[in-house]
Amino acid sequence: MAAIAPDGNLDHPDAPEGFERRRSRWPLVLLGIFVLFAFVSLGYTMFARSVVYYKTPTEVLSMPGEHVRLSGTVIPGSITNDVNTGVVTFTVTDPEGTEIKVLYEGAAPDTLKDEAEAVAEGSLATDGTFHAEKLFARCPSKFSAKTPTPGA
Repeated sequence: MAAIAPDGNLDHPDAPEGFERRRSRWPLVLLGIFVLFAFVSLGYTMFARSVVYYKTPTEVLSMPGEHVRLSGTVIPGSITNDVNTGVVTFTVTDPEGTEIKVLYEGAAPDTLKDEAEAVAEGSLATDGTFHAEKLFARCPSKFSAKTPTPGA
């Protein structure tokens, strides 16, 4: 029968004198795999939550009640801002021609203008109005190509 040495190692009767049995590395390997898996899954979860795709008005119409991020072009002349109630309403459209009225309670961003790209986060109500909780207006690209003028 083997005895436990003072240093905590198990003495093997057939082992040469001064030989110490190595401790198993499996617990460290398993711990390393677990930590790596935890970091990878945490990173994936954080990335998946931060990536939010924009939905067009056509897509949002088929998703009433779902919390989505709507993106569309503001129709000229549709912006109304009631300063007494703090409600901003406007209509956005997409290339398919679908229009959705957006209602937002709060201050409108300065960049919310006619024909600007507006992004609203919220949900579509049963009456067809999109109730936004957050509202962003993206600036038009300053690097768009100029169309040549005739005779120039």
